[in-house]
Amino acid sequence: MKQVKELYKLISSFLSRSENIEERKQLFDWFDQQSADQIPEEQFSDIQKNVKNRLLIEIGVIEKKSSTIKYIQLASTAAAILLIGFFAYKFWPAAEPIASNKLLASIPPGSEKAIITLADGKQINLDELSLNQRIQVGGTILTKDAQGKVSYRNAKTGKIASQQNILKTPKGATYELVLADGTLVSLNADSKLTYPSSFESADRIVELEGEAYFQVTKTKDHKSFIVKSKNQQTKVLGTKFNINAYSEEEVVRTSLQEGSVIVSEQNSAVKLRPNEQAFSEDGKLKSKTVNIDQVIGWKNGQFCFDGTNTAAVFKDIARWYDIDVTYNAKSNANQYSGKIPRNLSLDKLIALLNYADIKTKAVVGKNNRINLIIT
Repeated sequence: MKQVKELYKLISSFLSRSENIEERKQLFDWFDQQSADQIPEEQFSDIQKNVKNRLLIEIGVIEKKSSTIKYIQLASTAAAILLIGFFAYKFWPAAEPIASNKLLASIPPGSEKAIITLADGKQINLDELSLNQRIQVGGTILTKDAQGKVSYRNAKTGKIASQQNILKTPKGATYELVLADGTLVSLNADSKLTYPSSFESADRIVELEGEAYFQVTKTKDHKSFIVKSKNQQTKVLGTKFNINAYSEEEVVRTSLQEGSVIVSEQNSAVKLRPNEQAFSEDGKLKSKTVNIDQVIGWKNGQFCFDGTNTAAVFKDIARWYDIDVTYNAKSNANQYSGKIPRNLSLDKLIALLNYADIKTKAVVGKNNRINLIIT
């Protein structure tokens, strides 16, 4: 970057006629060192022929007559324009091409898929495991029953095997998992749940990265169910709630639909009632009333805009379609309220956004990834 700034300074001096002979020579040397394969050969040859000759003439023009100098000044100005064109071609980022409707239509919405990583490091694609199917991995038999509950048994003894597992959903996917105690966990895209295959300790403890909706089952012995996320933990007996704890988000948000939970963080704690959300602000946990149907809209197949959460929804869209989204909070989209189905192909989603007066532009960015720009 320092070399680029120095080069730009040389070009600026050349255009303003304030350069000295040494600076002119540096500029020429730089151009002469560029290899012809950095731009099309024909284009490079034309630029080189014009700029190199005129720079050489310019360096040797000091003692020539004024009429000749005037002519050379005009020629060198043309050469400078060519040089700037070459400079822009080499260092300026090219405009990103607009994504075609055919390309956008080929990008489907997310689906149900996940990978379980067992305690021994072996991985299983759960979407490839049918209901009532069992497979053996090492000394463990893994079974997915008719309700989607995954259980583990020792291949030799047939007894339930207790081990720590990781369930991971990629971008563009969700998954529902039934834990050993009957608790149903719906995992949003790009999320990870760490959990035991059986609960034997005093508390039922799981760890979350990303977003998940929990329907916790009460047990006969009233064991607490604890979700650890970042620096927080949520403790319940039996309830329905949602936790958003993506790593890129500064604040963990726990929203209660039914029952009661206690959210704690360091020396701060709040007890939530239905339709309340816990969040951290200025180092302390606070709570506020929310529309729980909008918070868990992702679980019910909807992107829910409430006029204030636009940035969060666009992040969800980026994860759901596995694309990039560039959003300026000053956009009028920040005022939009409404719901958009999550089961649309990307081209149809964009059409609905534009219909809602959320102006978008889809381009093909780095690594051929779609970048949805909200203008």
